[in-house]
Order: sequence, then C-alpha cells, then structure tokens
Amino acid sequence: MGNQASKILAANKKKKSDIASQKSSNSQGNYDWLDQDPHASKENPSLNAAVSAAVAIQQKKQQQQQQQQQQSSSAPAIVNNTRRKSISEFFARRKQSLVSMHPTIVEEDMKEYDRLQRQHYLLKSTRKGNTWAPIESPKVIVEAGTANGIWALEMATQYKESQVLGLDLKPPAFQHGNPTNLRYNQTNVNEPWPMADATVDFVFQRNMYLHIQKDQWPKVLHEMFRVLKPGGYIELIEADMWHHNPGPVQIAFQTFYKDQCKLLDLDLEIADSLDAIIVEKGFELVEKRALDIPIGEWATEPELKQYGFINKEIQKALLKNKKATYVPKWGISPAEYDLAVSEVLDEFEQFKSFSRFNVWIARKPLATSESTTTTAA
Repeated sequence: MGNQASKILAANKKKKSDIASQKSSNSQGNYDWLDQDPHASKENPSLNAAVSAAVAIQQKKQQQQQQQQQQSSSAPAIVNNTRRKSISEFFARRKQSLVSMHPTIVEEDMKEYDRLQRQHYLLKSTRKGNTWAPIESPKVIVEAGTANGIWALEMATQYKESQVLGLDLKPPAFQHGNPTNLRYNQTNVNEPWPMADATVDFVFQRNMYLHIQKDQWPKVLHEMFRVLKPGGYIELIEADMWHHNPGPVQIAFQTFYKDQCKLLDLDLEIADSLDAIIVEKGFELVEKRALDIPIGEWATEPELKQYGFINKEIQKALLKNKKATYVPKWGISPAEYDLAVSEVLDEFEQFKSFSRFNVWIARKPLATSESTTTTAA
C-alpha cells in the first residue's frame, strides 16, 4: 500500500477542504449516558483516575504555554522535546513495580496493558460503574475474555461475597491485589466453558469482536446461556469496528482494517447482527444501548471534553502499538506511518470523530426447557 498511502497523504489537505463543508451534517453521536443511569452501580467513586490525570495534563499544558509566551522572543530558542504527557504516566510507578516483579514481561505487553487500563477507566467513568445490568447479590460472576483482569479484580473487590472467574487464553500474568474470591482460568471462550450448567449468575464480556469469528458467536452465546442460572444476566460491550465521522487518512486506515477483518472472517456488522443471535439462543433481550464517546477535545461540554481527550490518547496508543504490524503490510516507511498517524490525530478534532460502544443486556428466562439448555449450538 506504499504508493496508495503516499497519494493519500499528499491529497489530504485538498480532501479536508472539500469535506469541511459537509461536517455540519455529520452525526455528533448519542450522549444521553451523561445522565445518571438507573442500572448503574450504586457505588459512585469520587473521580475516575483517568479523568483526574486528564485534568492535570490539561492544566500542565496551559502552564507550559503561558511560560513559553512569557519568554523573550530574543532569547535563545530552547528545544523542548517533551510531548504532551500520556495518562499512562499516572500508572508509571505501578508499571515499574510490575516489571521488576515480572522481568519476563516485555515492553509491548506493558504498552497494551496500559492502553487496556485506560480504556477500562474510560468506560467505567462514562457508564458510572462497571455494570449496567441490574445485578444485586450475584454468587458467581464470570468475565469472558478477561484480558488484563482489571474488571474482574474490581468486581471481586466490590462483591466480596461473590466468586469471580476470569476466562482467557492468556490470563493476566501480573495484577496488584489478590482477592481470595477471584481466580482465572486459561480458556478459549470459543470452546466449551469449564463450568457446569446453570451455575453462574452474571456473565460479562467486552471488546471480543476481534477474537470471535462470525460463525463462532452463536457458540459463545450458547455457552453463556448454558452456564447461566435461570434469571441470570449477560452484559456485552462491543465497539463499532470503525470510528464515526472519519477524515480521509482515517478512512484509509479503516479500509485496510476492514479488509483484514474480512480475511479473519470477523463480523463487521456485529452491532446489528448480535441482537438476533441473543434472542435465537433463548435470551430475553432486556436492553440495547449505544455509548458514543468523542475522540479529542472538540466537544463543548466539559465532561465530554475530558473523556474525548482520554479516548484520543487511547486511540493514539493503539496506532503506535500497531506500527510494527501496519508498516510492513502497507509497504510504507516508518516515517510515513508516523506522518499518517499525526494526520489521523488531527482529523479526530477537525471532523469531530467519535467511538461507539454497543451494550447489550439480556436475561435467561426463569423457565427454560431442558432441550434448550443442553442442545449444542
């Protein structure tokens, strides 16, 4: 894609000019989640760590700008290569201690751990808690695809009388805190789960659209239905596979991304197709909601502006983490890739881009036939 990428970058300014007049007609997203959600956890932490870090970073940037303005124009230029600090610095001490405790952890793992950590806190802040499902005193909680385990850890801490189990092909190798009611199991969620029928009260899953192929979704939902007790809930969170209101360079990234997803037989329309699968497997679809989060600080509402900054940092980290994958596949130089990433970050602000997270809450009926529970998908 080398020549194509170069042409896209060269024509970018003209395309931005042509598209600028269309921006007013773009959807700005759905932000009704700013109101307190009736299903949100009653626990309302003071202020999310990620949001606090974002505010601190914004203030520091303003102070740096003021200092630069106060410098005399005749003074020798001072080269300052310090970039805007990432929210990941909030976890800097934690990361250092983790690496010292686990010397086999590579830097790439830590970068992804950090990105997932920020994304978790962003979703927790916008959702005013870790769940929207109306759970009260679940005895057994399962997270499918636990990744770095932060959600499972917080749920085990919040629900001390519950047993929390995280399932993943690669369970977390490191984690602060060790609640006695939390454990992990090395499991491929696309295969039969290691628990008996009707033994779980709540199943949570998010961001698994890149790990579950199109024809595997019915099997995964079947396993969720099988292990749930009658009356138990599932809550699924899956992001749209592309950002809304993209600019021309971002469209180039997304086109490549979609092509890769097709090769992997992933469901590009999971946001629409999952409804039918949930119902087909016997669940009662209680609610489906769209959670839109700005990318960048273009929003005028202060809370959205803060979340938008955090989300942009997350997207920036993702693009940087994917550099080693994209550069050889695109056939472009590392410098060209960096330029493309810079353009995309600018486009997030200019075109008022946003991410959409789709949330499904479903319930296993109180009365289910034995055949529905035991028949394979």
